Amino acid sequence: MPSACHVFGFPETIRLVFCIHAQHSYAFPAVLRPFRKSATHQTLKSSHKKNIANRTFYNIRINSVNMGLVLEWDAPQNHTENITYRAEYRSLVSSYLVVCWNTTAQSCDFTSHLNQYGVYNFQVRAERKGDTSHWMVTKQFVMDKHTTLGPPGVTLVSRGADIEVSIKDPVLRISEFKDIYSHATFNITYWKEGQEEKAKRTNDTQLRKVVLALEPWTRYCVQVWAYTLRFSKHSQPSNVTCESTGNDRPWVVALVMAVAVALLALAFWYCYWVVHFLRPKDKLPEHFTELLLDPLCSSILAMQSSPQPEKVYHKVSIMPGGAET
Repeated sequence: MPSACHVFGFPETIRLVFCIHAQHSYAFPAVLRPFRKSATHQTLKSSHKKNIANRTFYNIRINSVNMGLVLEWDAPQNHTENITYRAEYRSLVSSYLVVCWNTTAQSCDFTSHLNQYGVYNFQVRAERKGDTSHWMVTKQFVMDKHTTLGPPGVTLVSRGADIEVSIKDPVLRISEFKDIYSHATFNITYWKEGQEEKAKRTNDTQLRKVVLALEPWTRYCVQVWAYTLRFSKHSQPSNVTCESTGNDRPWVVALVMAVAVALLALAFWYCYWVVHFLRPKDKLPEHFTELLLDPLCSSILAMQSSPQPEKVYHKVSIMPGGAET
């Protein structure tokens, strides 16, 4: 018993409690808070090869994208069998709350328990048959500041020699993007396919639809980043999306199509008129139709096949009037 305990003149029992409490508080910093059993139990366990009380985790990390948050960690070295984990979190105004327990997974999803403006600490420990490791505690995590913003959505539509770029905000797992990052802008990078080294950029546009004036009959690729004035955050880049431009004078195409339609209509009308002329509405008399359609009768055929009669000519003389015969 340290002699300092006698200075205060406390009874022996109280001094004993005071000294043990002082030693416990001093021995373990706030970042590593061990779960301890009795001193005798710890003495026996310390020599046991399978004890994990003094083992620590490696590479404990927070994976947070678009306001989702998953705590991940690696198992203690040389201890992988029959180990379960307990993961907890706390805010600035609450004590630690457990989210994952008795789990063999080396990760825990806290997303549904968090607020988009919250400030949190997370801790995890390993457990096996009543034995536990030290708590491993993360640094303070500010949700809207430290989360990674995912890529915006990008859609391209070709309009003649122009390409219309439509941009969608990153989809957050908690709240809406525009509610948290209300002053977001977008950086658009575009280039001819195969010439990325000559890329051009339009910076800091707040528009969700942007028209790029480009060269006709050329294929372009586009990539977009979001940027927020709040905490000066950049999002992950969007997927590279490519689209081809068309004619730089779309009205010419429209005019050609209109002329083509007019010519087709004129041709249809002409065909209709010709058919109407060749097949009039007024019908021929029925006996005419039968005569035209029936084969030639035998009398006509006989006349055509018989020899022609000999022609007889008579001489006629014309005399002047008054002459005597």
